[in-house]
Amino acid sequence: MKRTINFFKLSALLLFVSIYGAASAQSNLQPDSIIHIMKKTADWQWRDLAENGWKTPKTDWTNGAMYAGMMAWGKIANDPTYYHKLIEVGKDNKWGLGPERFFADDYCVGQTYSQLYEIYQNPKFIAKFKDRADTIVTLPHTESLLWVNEIYNREWAWCDALFMGPPALGYLSEATGDMKYLNTASKLWWKSSEYLYDKDEHLFYRDSRYFDKKEKNGTKVFWSRGNGWVMGGLVRILEVMPQNHPDRKRFETQFKKMSRKIASLQQPDGSWHASLLDPASFPVKETSGTGFFAYALAWGVNHGLLNYNDYKKVIADSWTALVTSVHPNGKLGYVQAQGRDPQNVTYDETDVYGVGAFLLAGSEIYRMQLKQENGLLVTVKNPLDITRKAQTVEVSWDAIQKANKKIKEKEVIVIDPMTGKQIPSQLIYNGQKKPQTLIFQANIKEGTELYFLVKAGERQAYESKVFGRQVPERFDDFAWENDKVVFRLYGAALDKEPSGQAKGLDVWAKNTPKLVINDWYKLNDYHTNHGEGMDNYSVGFTLGGGSSAPYADGKMIFPGNYTSYKIIENGPVRLVFDLIYDAWDVNGQQVTETKRVTLDAGSNMNYVTDTYNFKGTSLPLAIGVTKHNNDGSIKIDHMHNYVSYWDKADNKKVDNGMIGVAVVFPASENVKLSDEANHLLGLKTLNNSGSVSYYQGSAWNRSGDFAHEMDWLYYVENFAKAVASPVQVAY
Repeated sequence: MKRTINFFKLSALLLFVSIYGAASAQSNLQPDSIIHIMKKTADWQWRDLAENGWKTPKTDWTNGAMYAGMMAWGKIANDPTYYHKLIEVGKDNKWGLGPERFFADDYCVGQTYSQLYEIYQNPKFIAKFKDRADTIVTLPHTESLLWVNEIYNREWAWCDALFMGPPALGYLSEATGDMKYLNTASKLWWKSSEYLYDKDEHLFYRDSRYFDKKEKNGTKVFWSRGNGWVMGGLVRILEVMPQNHPDRKRFETQFKKMSRKIASLQQPDGSWHASLLDPASFPVKETSGTGFFAYALAWGVNHGLLNYNDYKKVIADSWTALVTSVHPNGKLGYVQAQGRDPQNVTYDETDVYGVGAFLLAGSEIYRMQLKQENGLLVTVKNPLDITRKAQTVEVSWDAIQKANKKIKEKEVIVIDPMTGKQIPSQLIYNGQKKPQTLIFQANIKEGTELYFLVKAGERQAYESKVFGRQVPERFDDFAWENDKVVFRLYGAALDKEPSGQAKGLDVWAKNTPKLVINDWYKLNDYHTNHGEGMDNYSVGFTLGGGSSAPYADGKMIFPGNYTSYKIIENGPVRLVFDLIYDAWDVNGQQVTETKRVTLDAGSNMNYVTDTYNFKGTSLPLAIGVTKHNNDGSIKIDHMHNYVSYWDKADNKKVDNGMIGVAVVFPASENVKLSDEANHLLGLKTLNNSGSVSYYQGSAWNRSGDFAHEMDWLYYVENFAKAVASPVQVAY
């Protein structure tokens, strides 16, 4: 029977396939989808290594390429697990390199050591690599690159070496600040380029043995992965090369020319086949070369060297080709086996360097896609080797309005691209009619670079995690709290109570994230623990848990308690308030004080600024914590600029646990740390009316966060490090 074709059905089918394919490709490019597939692939690779072993030594170039991708993934994953795995590799290697001293393959791993050093600042990470690099830069490098007499053991005589050697030296310059390594990398790059780069084709020969070889179709032999290595090396050199470096423009020019050529050779399936000029002889896609090309092109767009509109389809198609090569379990297929020229490949073939290229590509495409979103893209970098929990990020309102002139205060939201979810945020006015900044919080792991999108949208109902108010029903206390801690300072009404006066800052302890001030005052039994905590800290005529006062002849000269207050910001993320103190006599001069306290959600520490006005020439101050009965544990840390005291909570009849208090000083305050007057202090003299700023906080060993003093000191030390090295925010 003769069949007839229903052209309407065929047209509908083709239209469905076209729409489905476009939708699928677009889905692959969603930021959260990119993160998902990168994690899946990275995790598969580590599992495979654990279960099936390493094919090559851990110092080998193949693994070095994989480490480069894992570093790129770790930077955006917000999960230090990947860094820790690389540190374990370094330990296994004893932070050494491959056996051949000048063979680029054997020191490719040095770039990872240098990147880890930048986060963890451990000299051991780069000591052996630096020793080898110091030798490399002193060699004359005058030999021909002709492929004879094992020239590869002395020079970069094959194009793959341009990924292994130059970035390793370049990242060492970034880590050490010594430009001699980068300068040598540049010099040797151009030596190799002048020998191996075909200026007509804008492609690299693998080595001199391929100058006269031809593919089946009569074209020159240019290997996809070999040129991928070159493109990857190009952008990694540019990544660490200063803008004013004399060779930078030369690198940029070569990169742009190669990018145009590479883009023109992309195949209809979105990949680059093993042979760049004879793809028909190798008809299946190859993912290691494709991954490096996608990485380099996306990097070029992100850094303004390539036009997004000119390359967006090339990059999108290449990512689709890569994603569709990932097996359901995360294994990356179509990776050509180790070699030196084009070879056929199958869906089941994989290798570590292919995964490295895939992760490098994903990291840049993720950034590229985020930059295309409507709104203001905020980049937050944590340069330290510590996790910053509940890190508050501040974004200029002017920057938000510049990105979206029509945005309104009531509709500004923050999106986490990794999850696609909205993050609680708060506009900060600082007493002005117009917002000054927008704040939000994130947990930012060590060495991480996170992205957030500030845009217009419907704000969700955020639960406030901070609260403060005057408590007139109890002698005008001013009490405030967040989800971690509770504090109070005393009002003037208490000064009229002869038996109950106190001057310093009071600490309350709680073991619940809920806000408790109103409930505890209403119950009026907050010195007893009813399951959520209590007031178990004694203040009296001391600085208490962290405050300041004029100081002379070993004594604090306290004012009366505060007489008025002003709440400036009140949640959901940040509380800010002022307490104003009437003038009092300090050794013959009248002094007034305004105390501004800022408390963010998730933090055990307040930021306090005490502003003193006086007519005299100077005012000596003491800032710190009381030692109570001097039976606690003292910590004065001159390196990190803080004092801490850990002792038993009040109530001799009942064990109410241990309380830790601390004051952290910014280096700019230039205080002298001291143990005197039954306090742990920072001493400073104001020579004119002015202010002193510090961080003050507390801990309870039954809160669930600080079982022991060492937990508290670890927190305070890391907090001090974070104060000294803030997160880096860019738009």
